[in-house]
Amino acid sequence: MKRFLLILLLIVTAALHAAPWSEGTFDWRQVKTVAPGIVRAEFKYKKPRLISIHALRIDLTNPKLRFHVTPKAENYGQKMPDAPKFTIRTRRETTRNFFRGLRERKINVVAAVNATPWSPWEPPFTHTYADRMGFLVSDGVVVMPPDGKRPSLIVTKDGKVDLATIPAKADISHIRHAVSGFGFVLTDGVVKGGNKALAPRTGYGISKDRKYLYIFVADGRQPKFSMGFTHREVGEFLRYLGAYNGLNMDGGGSTTMIVRKGRKEQMLNHQPGKGERLVGASLGISISR
Repeated sequence: MKRFLLILLLIVTAALHAAPWSEGTFDWRQVKTVAPGIVRAEFKYKKPRLISIHALRIDLTNPKLRFHVTPKAENYGQKMPDAPKFTIRTRRETTRNFFRGLRERKINVVAAVNATPWSPWEPPFTHTYADRMGFLVSDGVVVMPPDGKRPSLIVTKDGKVDLATIPAKADISHIRHAVSGFGFVLTDGVVKGGNKALAPRTGYGISKDRKYLYIFVADGRQPKFSMGFTHREVGEFLRYLGAYNGLNMDGGGSTTMIVRKGRKEQMLNHQPGKGERLVGASLGISISR
């Protein structure tokens, strides 16, 4: 009898401390519309800790949906002048300026999110360019070839979207865009663990039927506002949003989500520290007119 009561107490205690996103699926009917086929939601939690999250759901069946990725730098392939052991691939810029650049090209951009991690990431952290970003393709142009290690968000030339790890030397002629993350945190509905540190996080996920792409940013390292997520919680939250597979993308001070607000842009999350970080690559979303 005592053993039964102890087990019951453990079950009740676990239920009381369970994160609100660890079970069930979010109801996307009560949300804000960003553009046709794209909606967003905001989440504020006090338990198990303070956490602020913004999420997008993108309908991949919308024929007017388009993706955009940071392109090659103008002096691509040269050695970095401030870090000669690295090769120039992209020019670092804030996700906000990436968004503005698309708008200046008369692209009907409605959202932009930070994407892949990069190198060099070492003092003084002010390098102009980025290298070693995993598989990266911008409008059919290969910026970084696949290495078979980092998983990627893939957009093919016929408009299909998926998450996959592309082997080195694979045929990639059918791929229009690709951005890579650190690793899978959700595989076939099963959450994976990893780094337990709380930090700002960016997650990309896709539904089982590949109809929806989910992207969220979680603020972190701000004790009175938002503490952040662990790797496992990135997978849990992607599953809660409706994803079947999901990636942990670049996080920390890189985490950024921009959406269109009238004729300008709005940054939904709050980065820790001062200013907005220059990142190696961003992902843009537009709706053709």
